[in-house]
Amino acid sequence: MNTTPGTFKPSSKPSPPSPAPSGYTVVGGPGSPGREGCGFSLILLNRGGTMSRSDALEDFEKLRPDEIISLENPGGALLMESLAARFPRVRFILFHQAVSPGERINIAMREARGPLAAVLWSDMKALPSGFPEGAVRDVQDSGILCTTPWFYSRENESMPVLQIPAFQKKKLKVLSVLPAREISSTLFPYDYCGIYSREKFLSIGGYDPGIRGPWWQKADLGLRALLWGEKIVSSRLLRVSASETAPAEDTGADSGYRMFFLKNLAVRLGPQGGKLSRASFFPFFLHSGCGLPAALAEFRLCRRWVSENSPRFQKDALSVISQWETPSE
Repeated sequence: MNTTPGTFKPSSKPSPPSPAPSGYTVVGGPGSPGREGCGFSLILLNRGGTMSRSDALEDFEKLRPDEIISLENPGGALLMESLAARFPRVRFILFHQAVSPGERINIAMREARGPLAAVLWSDMKALPSGFPEGAVRDVQDSGILCTTPWFYSRENESMPVLQIPAFQKKKLKVLSVLPAREISSTLFPYDYCGIYSREKFLSIGGYDPGIRGPWWQKADLGLRALLWGEKIVSSRLLRVSASETAPAEDTGADSGYRMFFLKNLAVRLGPQGGKLSRASFFPFFLHSGCGLPAALAEFRLCRRWVSENSPRFQKDALSVISQWETPSE
């Protein structure tokens, strides 16, 4: 395990995620009744793009979601008031300070009303044919935590969005590969996107706000879900045109990796569930890059978290990853 110095605070035992410390304001909604939707809430993460906000919202309304929750960066309250008047079915959540995408999704999941919530970015393109009503019903009937779409580039080429984990020389590697099956397992949702079961998402604690980096935040949710018996899959029935502005993500070993390691990779399965043994502290400390007091504090916090959630663990990381099927199998 390779890490760099840093500190963190692990999240508490799973419960509906709490709002970000800075708080947020909800503008607009709840929307005008009378139009039947397709059975899901649509959560939009915003990051610019070339299309105007109003044009983008008009396109997303064509998917016929029951509601749209648009997650807004700090500032821009006047624009939100104007858009809310034009789009009465859209609720705008205006954050008071910058928070991670995962934290934003946690809050939107609490605000959403239906059993399913689709997460997309505002600069993506999703046609109604890419979110057919029958596919949405199949997602709900499947009982799966998250079903992610196939993504296509602007040139209409399939993108390598399947996240395949493997151990190489005792280190975790995650490969991004092209999906080859109609339905394939994936470690975590590409770019946070997919149709989530709200109940299952909230029951496992959502994205961990203690992990700030998007890559490790997604990996933590994905592996935690698998260790706790949930599934995340990619389905060809759902199709999205991906953004050209998606930022490159840092996959380096940082403080987020240390949290991910202690909460997932270091946990072993015993008769009573998951356990982070005291014996694993010294190997962790030697590779942590932390001083002894900081490493010990981090380890104790994560060990308490694992103990609180011990019965939830149904597998350990070694068994999950060693049994993973590659897309070509």
